[in-house]
Amino acid sequence: MAYPQFVPPPAGSYGAPVRPSTPQPSGEAIGALVCGIMAWSCFPLGFVAIYLGARARRLAREHPETIGGDGLALAGMIAGGVIGGLMLLFWLAYFGFFAAMFGFGLATSP
Repeated sequence: MAYPQFVPPPAGSYGAPVRPSTPQPSGEAIGALVCGIMAWSCFPLGFVAIYLGARARRLAREHPETIGGDGLALAGMIAGGVIGGLMLLFWLAYFGFFAAMFGFGLATSP
């Protein structure tokens, strides 16, 4: 029984670099999304998410062929802005309540 002779594939068919069809998201975009989600547990993370998201979106616009993650950065900015804004209102109301109570207490003391 004779086996067919092995014919190697044409040169360059193995190990050719494969370019991804879409650019990978930047680390700043992922960081913005993580900070935006975690902003509910730590007050300043919402504002960090806004900053990182703005940087990531600027980089994605300047280098669209190599850097992606514009949507992740936008989602992180929205989540960080909403949660950070609500937390800011909460802390202002919290300290305002105590300031008002101490103010009324001092004003009514004999």
